Amino acid sequence: MLNLTWKKAILVLALAAQALPPVRAYYFDAGMRWQYILLFSFLVAYLASPLCAALARRLNVMDRPDLRKIHHRATPLFGGVAVFAALNVALLMNGVLLPGMGVLMAAGAVIFVTGLVDDVCGLSPRTRLFIQLGVSLFVVGWGGLALTVAVGGPWTLWINVPLTLLWLVGLTNAMNFFDGIDGLAAGLSIITSLFLGILAFKTNQPALGWLAVAIAGSCLGFMPYNFLLGRSAALFLGDAGSTYLGFMLAGLAVLGEWSATSHFVSLTAPVLIFGVLIFDMVYITLSRIKNRRVRNVFGPLATPGRDHLHHRLLFMGFARKEAAFAIFTIAVCLGVSALIIIDGQPEDAVLGLLQAGLILAVIVALMWKGRDVPGARRPRAAPPQYDLWHTPLRPLDVDASAREARAACERTH
Repeated sequence: MLNLTWKKAILVLALAAQALPPVRAYYFDAGMRWQYILLFSFLVAYLASPLCAALARRLNVMDRPDLRKIHHRATPLFGGVAVFAALNVALLMNGVLLPGMGVLMAAGAVIFVTGLVDDVCGLSPRTRLFIQLGVSLFVVGWGGLALTVAVGGPWTLWINVPLTLLWLVGLTNAMNFFDGIDGLAAGLSIITSLFLGILAFKTNQPALGWLAVAIAGSCLGFMPYNFLLGRSAALFLGDAGSTYLGFMLAGLAVLGEWSATSHFVSLTAPVLIFGVLIFDMVYITLSRIKNRRVRNVFGPLATPGRDHLHHRLLFMGFARKEAAFAIFTIAVCLGVSALIIIDGQPEDAVLGLLQAGLILAVIVALMWKGRDVPGARRPRAAPPQYDLWHTPLRPLDVDASAREARAACERTH
């Protein structure tokens, strides 16, 4: 305990030193601005995370196990507070904000507060979805941020604006849905932000690169409390953290021009970097529509479930950390593809998309094959437990399992 206290004290002193104007000026003059932002955001998030966990316990803001969730013990939910504070303080210390970045940060703050209210009091999925749509419209209308998928005249707004709203809201919720395994959402955010940061610096957009580095540093500081080898997480992002990260990363992608050689390549690179999130959202949408669990393509955005990519890997027999590392590997492969095509022509982007499609097709084939493996969907523990916390679930069968569990409880009691 004494060693831990001394370590924390040293880190606090390091953070205080980083905040001194002469130290900051030294980093900036030496051309190490991104290193300063990375280190500062890491230290803030790392030091703030245990304080946020203690506050969540004191306020009883805990994520408790239920039929849809994987963890087996109540866990504090204020990890997103540490990430939000670290990211914004680091950007303010940097002192460089593009006009679009200011609008994005203000909109992100609304997304964060909405998620925080949901963590503390609870909001319906439809309420959250309407707020996210309103915030995205604000970003498009007030900030002028929009994808330029179609070009050529005023009519293109009828294509670009809806696609931008779908991009922002879809990825915001996709990141939230991926916050189902320890370290998964934060790890994907680190990978995504690092690749976006590399692209930003390669395309001479340093301000966007600094934003990406701040996101990465904030998540890196949070990860030691969320991704612990050999034991469960000590702190969760909560809806506040996961939706905030998803929205900020999606907005960062809209802000940038990601290729100087081709507009098509500029659009393709972010699609590859966000490939895992896009794949999961598209796959569960088609799956739920096919199984009549939702009525339209917007249904999955407001409907949680246990049929996402990480759930399916768990049903195939992957351990939680194994599933997380498998998804990280896929995300890195797709990110490397984005780096490869960035200086290429449209045909190179098509090849990159084809490669990504083949990788994800193999994943789908493995998931379908996993259904036929005897015992793949059953837990390895001896007899099944018919209580509300440990009921074995199958994909797309959450409601039926809930009814069976309740009936078993009524029979035994």
